Amino acid sequence: MIRSVGRTGPFKVAARVSWALRFTLLAIVAVAAVMVPIPDQIQDENATAVLSVLGIGATIFIGFRNTTAYNRWWEARTLWGAVIINCRALDNALASVDDGSDTMATVLDRMRRRQVRHAWRLAAELRGVEPPAGVSDLTPEDPADADATMLLTQQARDVRALSDADRLDPQGLVMLMSLNTALVTAQSGLERIRNQPIPVHYDLFIRLLAWFFGIMVFNRLDATSHHLWSIAIGLLVMSVFIIAERLGHFIEVPMNNTVFDLPMFRFCTTITGNLLGNGHPLARAREDARATVWM
Repeated sequence: MIRSVGRTGPFKVAARVSWALRFTLLAIVAVAAVMVPIPDQIQDENATAVLSVLGIGATIFIGFRNTTAYNRWWEARTLWGAVIINCRALDNALASVDDGSDTMATVLDRMRRRQVRHAWRLAAELRGVEPPAGVSDLTPEDPADADATMLLTQQARDVRALSDADRLDPQGLVMLMSLNTALVTAQSGLERIRNQPIPVHYDLFIRLLAWFFGIMVFNRLDATSHHLWSIAIGLLVMSVFIIAERLGHFIEVPMNNTVFDLPMFRFCTTITGNLLGNGHPLARAREDARATVWM
C-alpha cells in the first residue's frame, strides 16, 4: 500500500505511481509524437464524427469499471478487518475457556500459534509468494507445507479434542467453532476476490476505449493548431483518461504482490502481536512507520 507520509509524501507517492505507469506514460508520449505530423484535415474528419458520443461512453464505462474495482478493493479490506477481529476474538475466547491445567494450556498455546501461522500463510497464498522465514516454525506440530485451509481444519480438530476430553462445555464448543467458521468465511471471500478478477475481455475493452478516446481528443485539440499549448492540453487530456483506466486496474487486484496491494503482512504483524505478544519476532513491522510503502 502506498502512503503519503511527511512533507515530501505527495512527491514520493507521485514518483511511485509514475514508476508503475512508466510504460503507459512512454506509450502516451510515443502515440502523441506519431499523431502530431498527421494532416489536420484527416484529424478533423476522424474526430468530429465520434468525439462527443464517444466521450460520454468512455466516461460511463471507465467510471463503472473503476467503481467496480474500488468495491473489490474495499471488500478485500473489510474481509481482512474481519480476519483481525476474529483472531482477537479467538484469543479472548481461548482465555475464557482456560481451566488452568497444563493440558489445556498446551492446546490453547498451540491454537494461538497456529492462528498466527494461518494469517501469514493466507497472506502469502493470496500474493503467490512464500511465507516469511519463521512462519512454518510457529507450529512444528503441523506439516511444514500445510496451507491456510488445512490450518483451520487443524484448529477445528483441536476444538473437537478438547470437547471429547470434557475440557469444553457445549457453549465453549459453539463459541470456538463459530469463530473458526467466521475465519473460513473471510478466507473464502478473499480467495474469491483474488481468483476471480474482472473478465479479461471486458478489461481489454475498457483499456482500448480509453486509448481510442484519448487519441481522438488529442487529434481534435491538435487539429485546431500546431501550437505547443494545444499539443500540451491534448496530451494532458489523453493522459487523464488512460491513467484513470490504469489506476482502476491497479486497485481491482488488491492482493497481487505489488505496491498497490493491501498491507497484508502489516495485518499479520498486528495479529502476531495480539496473540503472541509484541516481543515476538514476527510482531515486528517489516517497514518503518514513515515508509512510503507498506506490504
